Parts: sequence; C-alpha cells; structure tokens
Amino acid sequence: MNRTRIIIAVLLTVLFAAEGCRHSRARAHVAVNPEFANLTREQIFERGEQQYAHRRYAKARTYYQNVYENYPNDPLGRRSLLRIADTYFMQGNAVNLVEAQYKYRDFINRYPGSENGDYAMLQIAMVSYKQMERPDRDQQKTREAVEKFQDMIRAYPRSPLRADADKRLQEAFDHLARHEQIVAAFYMKRRSFDAAVRRLNYLIDTYPNYPDRASVFYDLATSLERLGRKGEARLYYERVLTEFPKSTYADRARKRLTELKA
Repeated sequence: MNRTRIIIAVLLTVLFAAEGCRHSRARAHVAVNPEFANLTREQIFERGEQQYAHRRYAKARTYYQNVYENYPNDPLGRRSLLRIADTYFMQGNAVNLVEAQYKYRDFINRYPGSENGDYAMLQIAMVSYKQMERPDRDQQKTREAVEKFQDMIRAYPRSPLRADADKRLQEAFDHLARHEQIVAAFYMKRRSFDAAVRRLNYLIDTYPNYPDRASVFYDLATSLERLGRKGEARLYYERVLTEFPKSTYADRARKRLTELKA
C-alpha cells in the first residue's frame, strides 16, 4: 500500500511539473513580440533611437527594453539601460523623473566601471535639478541637486561632462542664494533688520559667485544703516560703487553715501 502511494505521488509530481512547463512555454510564446523575431539587436536598438528622435519615448522604451533584457552584458544592452532611463527623464513629470533616477542608479550599480558612469551620475543630479522649486519656496530639491552635482564632480573630476556639471551646480547655488535674499527682504519689510543682516552676511560668505551681489550689498548697507551702524553701512555702499559701478544700485548707493556724510 505504501509503495503504491509513493508511485502515485511521483506520477502526480511529474504530471504537475510537465503541466507547469507547458504553461510556461505557452506564456513565453504569447510574450514574444513578432516585430523583434527577425531583427538583430542592432536593428532593434536603432528602431528605438528612431522613436526617441520623434519624442515617442514610451514606444522607444519597448525597443530598448528588449535589447537590455536579452543582452544585458553586451555593450548595446548597457546602452539600452541608459536609454530606458533617458526616456523616463525626457517624459519629465514627477513620476517619470523618480523612475529615471532609479534607472540611472541601477545602471551605476550594475556597471560600476562603465565609461558612461559620469553621464549617469550627472543625470541623477539633473533629476533633482528639474524638480527645484522657485526661490521663494522650499529648497530641499535644490540642496539635493547641489549634493549630487558635487558627488559627480568628485567622482569624475576630469570628465568631459565636468563643464556641464559646474554650470548646473552654480545655477543651483544661485537659486539658494536668491532664496536667502528673498528671506532677508521679508525680514527687512518686517523691520527685523538684525535677522536680515544675518541672512545677508550668510549669503555673501556662502555664495561668493552670486551674480546679483550689488543688490545684496545694498540691502545689507540699508539694514545696517537702519540699525544705526552707519560706519559699516558706508563700507557696503562703497562696495556697490567700486565693484558694481554700472549696476542699477550704484546711483542709489551714491545718494545714500552723500546723505550719510551730510
């Protein structure tokens, strides 16, 4: 009796295994896209590029996905994973940007020695850059962008993409500096000049390449003057004149200096 039960159990196991294989083959057969059947991986990738050039990013992704899934260790398979990330990046909405960042990170993790690692790191930073809020709003994404651009520059200091990273990094710094200036202006409007001075001094020390420093010096001089610190105020009015003589603040600074001397 026991032997009979064992035989039946073995037969059932074999039967279920065979049935499972049959269903697996059926599912695999259904999943095959006939468009790819007679194409080489180069041809499939090229069709993806054609779709990408016409901004049909979701369609392009199907071609790149096929190449990547079937040839993950081939150079063209690696390029396809990057292009998958690019399609999400180019679609640009919040959900797709998150997916793009995930795919770029996936590329770096899978192919840490790739010659395209600098590009993937730059694009990770660009995802945060594209999500930056206006200077008068929360700057979390701007700070993330700064950190990620700096990560890329540290990892690939001689990258041919270094100039792009430096440019975007400076733009993110300018964004943060503008935020500090807006907060300082709010304090000045509320006549909280001590708080305004602290913000403006922080801006000057932290963002030395901020392009609108003339207005920062003028606001700082104004705040110092309102606090009765006229000697310090005079120094910053003079800096507006000497460092930015052609700015719109030069005439205003000259006028305030004249009144202070009087």
